[in-house]
Amino acid sequence: MSWPWRYRSLASALREVSGSEVYVVSLTPFDWMLGFFRGFGQLVFEIARTVDKALLESSSEKVVLVGHSAGGIACRVYIGGDPPFGGRRYSGHRRVSHLITLGCPHVVADRPVLSQITRINELFPGALHKDNGISYLSVAGGAADGAASSRIRRKYERVISDGRVAGDGVIPIPAALLPGSETLVLKDLYHHPRLGKWYGSDRKTVELWWPEELHVGESLVDKPGA
Repeated sequence: MSWPWRYRSLASALREVSGSEVYVVSLTPFDWMLGFFRGFGQLVFEIARTVDKALLESSSEKVVLVGHSAGGIACRVYIGGDPPFGGRRYSGHRRVSHLITLGCPHVVADRPVLSQITRINELFPGALHKDNGISYLSVAGGAADGAASSRIRRKYERVISDGRVAGDGVIPIPAALLPGSETLVLKDLYHHPRLGKWYGSDRKTVELWWPEELHVGESLVDKPGA
């Protein structure tokens, strides 16, 4: 539900840390709202289009996907598998080397409002393509304690049953850790910059979760002509 320009600082930090070009998927809050009513097919298509552009403009064969919040769910659909979703079969796993999710609601309560995520978990469970070479990392922030704040607890209970846990102020830690993935909890991070220090605040913060093997010198998506 964020505007693409809000990810400029994160994209800039990733370019510095990775030595690679970074592409931001052009999704707006309007696209997400339409997705809730019409399905998320168009959101996944935009991810696919951006991946195609990244690979076309580089010498790489695969990309690293970084999905923030619900963007991580859409990335999991794009990576796909055998079952179709929304009448279409996705096979992005052939073009992805890593999936990194930041404050993503992977594990949620069984409620009608969360049925899309529940369905995705049934079709594409956990780190589905881990054995096929995709590296999965799910990162959770823990700066806001639902046990100490009724307001935060209510936010967490939008996605899980008991919100008396730590989280990033929007997504509780238990929801953000994808089963089967590597996991990382950063206790001082919030979900987005309006709350405080978040996953993409600056290079130093990004270096806390960006995989060591993907630092400069292991560029996966090179700039054109590089």
